[in-house]
Amino acid sequence: MSTTAPPHLTDEHRPDLDWLRVVAILLLHLFHTGMMFNTWDWHVKSAQALPWLEPPMEVLHHLRMPLLMCISGLGTAFALRRRSLGTFAGDRAKRLLGPLVFGMFVVVPPQIYLERLQRGTFQGSYADFYPSVFGFVPYPAGSFSWHHLWFVAYLFIYCLLALPLFAALRTASGQVWLQRAEAWLSRGWNVVWLFLPLALNEVLLRRFPQTHALLDDPRAFIHFGLFFIGGHLLGRCPRVMEHLVARRKALLGACGLLFAVMVPPNEYAFPLETLGRTALQWLFILTALAWARACIHVRRPWLRHARERAYPFYILHQTVIVVVGFAVVDWPVGPWGLFLAVLTLTFGLTWGLCEGVARVPWLRACFGMPARSKRAAPIHAAAPVHTA
Repeated sequence: MSTTAPPHLTDEHRPDLDWLRVVAILLLHLFHTGMMFNTWDWHVKSAQALPWLEPPMEVLHHLRMPLLMCISGLGTAFALRRRSLGTFAGDRAKRLLGPLVFGMFVVVPPQIYLERLQRGTFQGSYADFYPSVFGFVPYPAGSFSWHHLWFVAYLFIYCLLALPLFAALRTASGQVWLQRAEAWLSRGWNVVWLFLPLALNEVLLRRFPQTHALLDDPRAFIHFGLFFIGGHLLGRCPRVMEHLVARRKALLGACGLLFAVMVPPNEYAFPLETLGRTALQWLFILTALAWARACIHVRRPWLRHARERAYPFYILHQTVIVVVGFAVVDWPVGPWGLFLAVLTLTFGLTWGLCEGVARVPWLRACFGMPARSKRAAPIHAAAPVHTA
């Protein structure tokens, strides 16, 4: 098997990244469905708990969003190869800020409403509830929130904050630095050591809980920002990706070994637990990128289709889970039957809504999808590179 992709599959036209993105979002849907049934706090809860879900969900919690953020960083590197910084910033505003605002006023409020209905803290219709959104009081005290769309908000802010860095990397001295960084990262296991900034952040800011509320969330904000920058660096250094592909078997072995060591939660004293967890996150991402790059060279029609729907699926999926979960939570079936029912119904309904969104021009804009060309253009040319 060839270890490098054909020339026409370079930059953003990469089926390996499309495949990883789609898989990550499917895992995200599975994770948020599980949140209804485990013992952790969430918006709508089933009285029939499934504690067995918690160990695999704990693993997913540490891996799914870092992978998506790293892929988003890769996407920005590819996008900047053919765009000016001004065009890039405008595109990010259209694809990220626009859907975020739409989501905060249209997609997220039903989650808050149904949560309060189930908990008995509000009584009345949705029409009675909705005006409270315009009080602009942050959740949970108020009804104004981005909930699961925190990822979109953080990604937009990272893109803006990184503009000076992107400009610097376009200079002659920036190109020289990139060449040196690429040469160093392409030797031995050097690229793995990029986990150290992640570990340092976790150690120094360990007392700050993860809130996804931006202003009081320094540890998570820097944590995911480092994955974004790490992905961008990998996108700027193609030789590093070739190096990872060549070492993919060793990466898989090292990842599996470290995972086996780290499986017992909170088994090790601080800071060993933090070092091991962050190393595993970065090693997992490198392994996933390497194997996908080595094995997936062809963008199948279904993958092109799924890639275009991935972003609206991400925006809609949690609200659909909350709405369906609230409607069926009292069904007289066992916990596993209810879990499978919610998982199946919500996937089908979310996908159906995405198909509807894709066919309505003004809705495409609300969900960050580019306008359809009047001619039959390839789907991969229309898909946003930042989809999360």
